[in-house]
Amino acid sequence: MKNIILITMLSFMSLEARSINSLVKSFQNKDFKIVCQDGMRKFKNGNKDENFLGMVGVACAEIDYINPLADLQKALKVTKSGRNNASYFATLILQKKFLYQFMLDGIDLGYLRVPDTDHILSIIFRKLVLKEYKVLSESPRNLEMIDGDKIIKVYVINTKPKKVMVDIYQNNQKIKFHWYR
Repeated sequence: MKNIILITMLSFMSLEARSINSLVKSFQNKDFKIVCQDGMRKFKNGNKDENFLGMVGVACAEIDYINPLADLQKALKVTKSGRNNASYFATLILQKKFLYQFMLDGIDLGYLRVPDTDHILSIIFRKLVLKEYKVLSESPRNLEMIDGDKIIKVYVINTKPKKVMVDIYQNNQKIKFHWYR
């Protein structure tokens, strides 16, 4: 009986390891949605490996699944890279919240300083803090900013709850969009 339980446990551990290896391959292939969703399931089922959680969080950030980063960043405290990832995730969460408040409530961001990243939220946040944007309309708020050869349009749509939309254009073609609520 003990042998059957041991074999079952080893088989389960082998399947778990294989599935983490497949998530690493998915991450390398930039299939971030699968990594984020399946990785969050593994995290909620008890996986606390900080390297794995860092990969899952980066995948979630890549596809703008910012809210799950709150759970991940709380768990990342044992290793130096875990703490660095936690700070990155917390930065994105904070920037998302401030962007939402700026667009809906008109709060002043000029006095704020937070870490800077290459994520679109950081790019927009930096431009808002430095007041490097043009107001196209106030109600609902609609902004335009330039980042190199790209034009970024940030605006609010009246859904319940309201969403902040981000459209990125290059050569007058929309190349990417994001939304936050």
